[in-house]
Formats: sequence, C-alpha cells, structure tokens
Amino acid sequence: MSGFDVELWVFSRANERESVEEKHSEFSTAMSSLESPLGWFGLGLPAAPEFGESSYAAFGVKYPIRGLKFVGTYVNRLGLKSGEDSARADDFVRLGFKVPGKVLDYRAVLRDHFPRVIEAFRGYRAFCNFDQYLSAYYGGFHASETGFDAFGNLIERNETYNRLRREGVEVDGRRNIYALRPAQYWDTELCQRALGYGPEEVVTRLAGKVPKVEKLGDGVYVVFNDDPAMSYDDFLSLNERYKAILGLA
Repeated sequence: MSGFDVELWVFSRANERESVEEKHSEFSTAMSSLESPLGWFGLGLPAAPEFGESSYAAFGVKYPIRGLKFVGTYVNRLGLKSGEDSARADDFVRLGFKVPGKVLDYRAVLRDHFPRVIEAFRGYRAFCNFDQYLSAYYGGFHASETGFDAFGNLIERNETYNRLRREGVEVDGRRNIYALRPAQYWDTELCQRALGYGPEEVVTRLAGKVPKVEKLGDGVYVVFNDDPAMSYDDFLSLNERYKAILGLA
C-alpha cells in the first residue's frame, strides 16, 4: 500500500515511587473507556510487561483495525536514579498507521482521538511524526567512518542540530523544543523550560492561526497541520512560520 507512515508518540516521566504495575493499571483502565479507533473499549487488555534483566519492557495491543499498531514501553524503576531528569527515564507509547486510509480519518485522529490517549498516559510531551520528514529536517546522517562526534553522537547535516547536541542539549527532550510536528502536546513544565512561558500564552499566540490549539490537562495541545497529503515543503513551512510565532530558534 502506498502512502505516508504516521506515528503517534506519547512520553510520560517515569517515577520511581510509582511502580510499572500501578502505571499500567491506570493506563489500561483509562484506555478501556476510550472507543475506536485508538481506544481499547471491548479489547483484551494487556498484562503489565516483565523486565527480566532489561532496563525496558514492552507490551502491545491488537487492534481490530487493519494496519493500526500499538507498542508501549516502560522504564525499569530499579534502574532509575533519584531525581533523574532525562528523556532516557521516560515511559512511552507509540501508535502507527498509514495515510490516506479508508478506515482511519487522519484529521479526526489528530483533532479528537490522539488527545485522549495523551491524557490516558499522563503524557508531558507528545507528537505526530509524519513519514520521514523529521529525520530529513534533522539533516540525515553522514554515511562515513567519521560520522560521529567526540561524544559518540551521529553527525547530521543540520549544523544547528549538531551544535545543540555539542552544547549538551537533549534535543526535543524534557527541556527543549526544536522541531515542530503536525500535532504536539507540551505540559506546563516543558513549556516553561523550552519556551519561557506557559500553555495559556501558546494558546494566545496560535489561536486562529492553526487548525486546533487548546489547553489539555496541565498543558497545551496543538494541531499545526492535519493534511494527510502534507508535503515536505509544507513541513518546512510549518516549522519556519510557527517557530517564529512561538519564539523558537
């Protein structure tokens, strides 16, 4: 099937005081109250995954919708350092599908259904990745033996991206917003850290300029582009225009 690959990602700060079993039970209960296409109402609920010797454990759900996939990943609480403030200590879930499609309404997924999953997982950041556009925006990797910097990071063709990493910035992590995607969520803490202002100001700056912007939980949810045929030029234009409005470099 031709088309574009879409991935919906939600990240939640793992907490050593909350067990994976507790987090998973709350998430599963919330998802079981949500209906199709992304909800688990009427579906068999997955058990909390076991870690063994691993730092991460994954679980899945089988949707009745052909082509819709789900994978969730938890961080092993035993390996968390007290007060660790890095995206490496995030639990996360990912949903994937192709657009355009006959079953999933892409615009409805972004505008109506994705925000409910963010709430269910208690996300602090979330986004929609559209095809390979993000990788291209970061610059793509140098395919050579010298394609690594002194810290072991892959050197990409986007010098701004490379500079941020050289400066120790965790790009698009817990303190930084670098790339804008078709849809995104940032909680209050991430807004303050990365933008210097709160969700209410994001709403004020973007109201009437994007397909959707609204307060959601402790943060703000934005749909910058809901076109299922969005081109890479549209993606570049999205970043150029809205990063300027938000005050992002």
